[in-house]
Amino acid sequence: MIGINLWYNAAMRLRENRVGLCPECGGDVTEKESFYGCTAWREGCSFTISRSALATLGHPNLSARQMRRLLKGPTQLRFRMGNGTERLFWVALEKVDGRWMPRVDFERGAEAESLGSCPLCGADVVESPLSFGCSRWDEGCEFAIFKNSIKRFGGKMLSHQKARELLKEGETTVEIRGFDRKPRKVTLRIDPVYGCKIDFEGDES
Repeated sequence: MIGINLWYNAAMRLRENRVGLCPECGGDVTEKESFYGCTAWREGCSFTISRSALATLGHPNLSARQMRRLLKGPTQLRFRMGNGTERLFWVALEKVDGRWMPRVDFERGAEAESLGSCPLCGADVVESPLSFGCSRWDEGCEFAIFKNSIKRFGGKMLSHQKARELLKEGETTVEIRGFDRKPRKVTLRIDPVYGCKIDFEGDES
């Protein structure tokens, strides 16, 4: 009788923690403290998704409800952008190099808008949580202006306005702080390879 009770309690705990079917083997995916994983790991299934898998892109820890939706198919999740606004992007689970991970489709953003033309291929440049990049990235175009491009020089995160100016004029003025912590204005120029570069010779301080 004790054995039956232990089995029943274990089965109930599994049912309470279950969030969906494993896309790798069809087993049960359950909720853990810091990740979601397949219960068939003893049989060799390696499916796991960290709760913080999207944290660096501006989305908080994946909730059990969001994970249930992802296991059923692509779903929209909310991301916080560098300028403090929030936007919806489609996310789907995808296996890359033998490892499952959530893939964000920045092309299908609910509020996607063109900030200018890509200097490499001419396609639209759109915003993602970390950069302003070419919309043809999935076709091989690697152009991107990273929002934190000047932070290591004591500058701020690049805004929509600065990205537009760079793409339209080829340059814009930004403020940085050197080792002396004094503010100085420099010219930031568009660069097809690195996205943008600071022109220290154009120092306006």
